[in-house]
Amino acid sequence: MWMTALLLNIVHLVYHQVTTNVDLFPFNNIRRYKWSERMAEVTLNGLLMGFPVIALSLNDRRWITVAGTVLGFLVIGEFLTWWPFYFFGVPPRMRKWQEIYDRTHKHTVQCLPAIGNHPRPNLEHCILFILTIAAFGVTVWYRTSV
Repeated sequence: MWMTALLLNIVHLVYHQVTTNVDLFPFNNIRRYKWSERMAEVTLNGLLMGFPVIALSLNDRRWITVAGTVLGFLVIGEFLTWWPFYFFGVPPRMRKWQEIYDRTHKHTVQCLPAIGNHPRPNLEHCILFILTIAAFGVTVWYRTSV
């Protein structure tokens, strides 16, 4: 179970870093990101997704507990970033989010049906969300088994 948790967290981290740094258009659209946006994404999420890899490598129960908590917050953050807007649309106060979506994600590979003119999580982010949930679940499962 430890190896599964470690490998899944490594895949999660590598997937995010590759899709944030390598132009794979139309799968992603990093060519439309501002440099500052991309660096913030790489740095913050690199640290958040890298921490569970370190915690699991050390195989320390306390750090793995913290890692599970970090992954739980990532799941919540990813959910709130995409899914309410997909189902309910973007409220007027979030127009900046809509502008970023239109610039960076609107013309990438979509895998979900359209709901009116609501922004859709693209395939890249659907995969990331699945990986984040899986990394969280397996990390918590491992932690509760030791």
